[in-house]
Amino acid sequence: MHKGFAPRGWVGVVWLSWLWLGSALAAAPAAGSLKREPLRAVVDSLAAEAARLAPGSDVAIAVKDLRTGEYAGFSDTVPHISASSAKVFWVAAALKKAEESKVAPLAEKVFRTSDNEASGALIDLVGGPDAINDYLRSLDVKNTALTKWNYGKPRRATNSPQAMGNDNYLCAADAVTFLQRLSGGELLKPKPTSRLLAWMELTPREGCGGWLGTLLPAKARASMKHKGGWLPPGCCSDDSRYNVLNEVGLVRLPDGGHYAVAILAARGPDWPRQAFFVERASCVLYRTLSGEASLDCGESLAKQGGPAPVLVEDGGTPPDYDC
Repeated sequence: MHKGFAPRGWVGVVWLSWLWLGSALAAAPAAGSLKREPLRAVVDSLAAEAARLAPGSDVAIAVKDLRTGEYAGFSDTVPHISASSAKVFWVAAALKKAEESKVAPLAEKVFRTSDNEASGALIDLVGGPDAINDYLRSLDVKNTALTKWNYGKPRRATNSPQAMGNDNYLCAADAVTFLQRLSGGELLKPKPTSRLLAWMELTPREGCGGWLGTLLPAKARASMKHKGGWLPPGCCSDDSRYNVLNEVGLVRLPDGGHYAVAILAARGPDWPRQAFFVERASCVLYRTLSGEASLDCGESLAKQGGPAPVLVEDGGTPPDYDC
């Protein structure tokens, strides 16, 4: 345009409108990039808080904003006993290898009640534990494997690296990468992708098995797609090795975007405090990414150090924390 040119009439209006729109788009921040505390700082703060709220617990966190790609993790590549959170990997493998009509009735049981025998049948549909691990390797996950599953019948992998001895395991980073690829349609065709994401909404929304959603706003809690995993006190041979409480999931934000998250906790001597930490960590991450600064993530309880210890008299029956 020549120097000194001033557009007139409707041409000028259109030109000025496009100029304003272009300037506005250039100045507008990308989704999720409004000025806020970086995820790295939030995750570091939560890791420090874990030592106070759930002393003795081994904690790992991974979170990725799927709108922007921002990622942060703490001990995110350290293997953790997976408990039932690994079942979401197994269902994906079954959808990849078997007919959906055979997978569906089993998958619904897995997500509604975390049914262990249905999970074993899914493993069999894939071709057994070795086939599950072959599928996991095809995803290029680094620290996730199925070692054995004895519900219904004994099953043992010959190709597990056994990073956790005889236990099945995953790491937070692997879970978040898997969830990102699943939500992006990279792992399965559109129909099985939709089915798996829908099954992930059959899980508990709060409390036992639904810790990810306990402190979230109602809409986020209702729409989250997740799989909890738990091996509570008294369930297994050694509380100091187990006491596993995991959450992996996809959470919808108010602007329609999502983030993938994995919060893993284990070995804590106080189960209610460990559970509260997972619930609070989930809420704090949502609060950060949503910009809902007024969201209460259990602040008063956190200030007092989490739930009061549950005292059991000598010879008394400890609480049943199974779901």
